Amino acid sequence: MRTTFALLITILLLKTVLSIQPHHVWHAESDDRIDENSVDVRWLTQKLDHFNAQDTRTFQQRYYVNATWYKPGVGPIFLSLGGEGELTSKWIQSGQCVDLAKEYGALVLGLEHRYYGKSQPFAELPVENLRYLSSQQALGDVATLYEEAMTNFGLDPDKTTWVSFGCSYSGALSLWLREKFPFMIDGAFSGSSPVLANKEYIEYDETCDDSVGYSCMNHLVLAFDEIKTLLATNSGKETLSQKFNLCQGLDSDYWVNMFKYNIIGVIQGSVQYNNAPRGFPRVEMCRRLARASDKFEEYVKLTNEMNGGLCFDLSLNSLVNQTAAPENNGRTWWWQKATEFAYYKNSPEGSDIFFPEIDLEFHNKVAEEIFGQPLKPDVEFTNRYYGAQSPVVSDVIITNGLYDPWSKLSILTDMPNNVQSVLYTSSGHCAPVYPLITDGPDPTPEDVLLAREKVKDFIQTVIDKKSSQ
Repeated sequence: MRTTFALLITILLLKTVLSIQPHHVWHAESDDRIDENSVDVRWLTQKLDHFNAQDTRTFQQRYYVNATWYKPGVGPIFLSLGGEGELTSKWIQSGQCVDLAKEYGALVLGLEHRYYGKSQPFAELPVENLRYLSSQQALGDVATLYEEAMTNFGLDPDKTTWVSFGCSYSGALSLWLREKFPFMIDGAFSGSSPVLANKEYIEYDETCDDSVGYSCMNHLVLAFDEIKTLLATNSGKETLSQKFNLCQGLDSDYWVNMFKYNIIGVIQGSVQYNNAPRGFPRVEMCRRLARASDKFEEYVKLTNEMNGGLCFDLSLNSLVNQTAAPENNGRTWWWQKATEFAYYKNSPEGSDIFFPEIDLEFHNKVAEEIFGQPLKPDVEFTNRYYGAQSPVVSDVIITNGLYDPWSKLSILTDMPNNVQSVLYTSSGHCAPVYPLITDGPDPTPEDVLLAREKVKDFIQTVIDKKSSQ
C-alpha cells in the first residue's frame, strides 16, 4: 500500500509543490478499453485578444472531438473544458462526461485552455506575453469553438443542446460560461468549483485540520512538534535537511520559510484528493501515522515517497522558467492566481501544524519573485464580474465534497432558477468526474454514485427544457 500512496501523491504534487492548487488534470494510465482512434485531435485558429478588435494576432488552440456515440441531429453537445494543465484525450474517452455521452448520444468536445498543454500563443512566457491569459479570454475562446462546431457539424442552434463540463478551476469556468453566454450554453456541470476569489483563504488549512480527525491530528502534531524543535537550532536544521533530502540547505530565513511552505504538502494533497480512484490517501496517511512508533520519522518517509526518491526542491526555479511547454503549467497558473483569483492558502491562527509565516505577504513575495515585479490579485474585480457565490445564472449543477478544502469557495446550497448544489462526504476534490470503480477493495462510494445520478437527472431537465422551447 505504501507504493500506491507514494505514486498517487507524487502525481499530485511532484511537478511543483509550490503550485498546490485547485488543480485537476487527470491522466489515465494504460487502459485497454480506451481506443486512441476514437478521438479526433483538431486545431482551432484562435484570436489572441478577444477584447481588442485592432489586434489580429492568432494562435493554434487544441481541441478534441469524440463522435463515437453521437446521434446527429438528435444528440446534445457535451463540452469538456480544460483547466490549469494539459488537457489529454483521456478526458474525452473516459469518465463522467463520456459516461453521460453514451446515455444521451452526445457529441463530446474538449477544449484545452489557452497557455496550457500545447495551446501556447507564445514560445516564451515573460510578463508581457502573459497579459492575454485570463478567465475572460478563456471564455471568449469557447465562443470561437462554438461557432466553428455549429458550422462544421451543421448544427441548428434552436434544436441543439449544449452542456459544459468542468471541475475545479474549469468547473468555475463552466458555471461562468453558462452565466456569460447563456445563448450558447444551455446547462453546466460545475464540479468542486472555487467561484469565490480569495486572497486570505485560511479555510483550506482549517478544512485539512478538521477532516483528518482527532487521533490523526494528534499524530501530526507530534510529528510537527519535532519539526519545529529541530528548526530552532542550526544542528536541527541540518538534521531536517538530511532527513527530508532537501536540495537546498536551511541556512537562511528564506529557505526556512520555503521549507515551511512545502513541508505541509503531504497533508494538503492527501485531504484534497481523498477520492476512491486515488486509493483514499488521507485514510492511508492517517493509518501509517497511527501504526508508526515515531510519528516524525513516518512523516519523513511519507514526504520522501512523495518526492519519488529525488531531492526535495524548495526553489521557485520551475515557476521562474519562462519556456512555454505542457509541463510548465505552474508558471501560467501562478499568473492567474497572482492577477485574478489568489486562492492563497494562508495559515490559520493558532494551528498546531501549519506555520503562521505562510500569510498573504508571503504569497505576494512568491509572486513577485516568480514574475520579477509586484503583483496583487484583483479579487474584488473577479468577484464583481462573476458574482462570486451569488452569480446571476440558471441551469447549473454544482457538486462538492464537504471535506474538500476548496469547497468553502464554491456554492454549497441550492439557488433559484435550477441552480442545484449536491454534496458528498466520502471523497474529495472532483470525485464524481473520475471513471467509475466497480470492483476491488475501494469501489466508487455510494454518495458519489448518487451525485452522478443527480447530474444525469439534471442533464435530462436541460435537454427537456431545450426541446420544449
